[in-house]
Amino acid sequence: MAADIDSEPANYAFSNYLGSGLYRTSGQEATVFNMPFSYQFDNDMATQFRLRLPVSLGFFDFDVSGLPEGSVPESIDTISFVPGIEFDYPISDQVTITPYFDLGGARNLSNGTNTAIYSSGISLYYPLEGGDYDPLWVNRMYYAGHYTDATKKREEYAAFQTGIDVGLPHKFDLAGVSIQPTVFATTYWYFVALEFDNPSGKDATVVNSYELGVSLKADKHIGYSVLSLDRIGLGFRFGDSFYAWHLLFDLPI
Repeated sequence: MAADIDSEPANYAFSNYLGSGLYRTSGQEATVFNMPFSYQFDNDMATQFRLRLPVSLGFFDFDVSGLPEGSVPESIDTISFVPGIEFDYPISDQVTITPYFDLGGARNLSNGTNTAIYSSGISLYYPLEGGDYDPLWVNRMYYAGHYTDATKKREEYAAFQTGIDVGLPHKFDLAGVSIQPTVFATTYWYFVALEFDNPSGKDATVVNSYELGVSLKADKHIGYSVLSLDRIGLGFRFGDSFYAWHLLFDLPI
């Protein structure tokens, strides 16, 4: 059955910025798989440029607990592609800032609506002194919005995020690649609140949230070109009337 155009089980348009995972708010559930593809330009300059090519797939009310038994979604409910560009600009030997700009779209396949998505932000990376623990402190500020023409609905949110990723001093080799386990913690303050639609009741508004998790970090990218990754992990994000199990394929903070 097609979904009502005027109601969305979850705010799928922001899935690229929320990350992969199982999201639950006010009785609503959505499963999102975010694939953070990117392409690094080769150059000899201090400033490094990358194309951001993320693709997100969404499934409404899909029970991920059935995956080990072979249960798979019968159909894809949403898809989004929000390309952009970002560049790393070192402002000192230790500190790097990374602005980005995104513009793309999403389609809700269950009701046939299209959504324009736009976002920009800036990140600051600061490796801390910690020996074999390789601590990394990251601060981000970003804005994202979307507009759905069928409903004339515009939504936006903006956030400040700060967190730390700490490696454990016990690395191991896997297929010739050095792997380091890490633990991370991060917090989000939404100064333009993040809202999730709830067709059966009051919408959920998230003003702040927190995340704790673990990851495995490789010393080099595994794969080829845009189809490569150097990290996989799992986090638990929670906040006002909101929680999510977050499956990640890049830096979690």
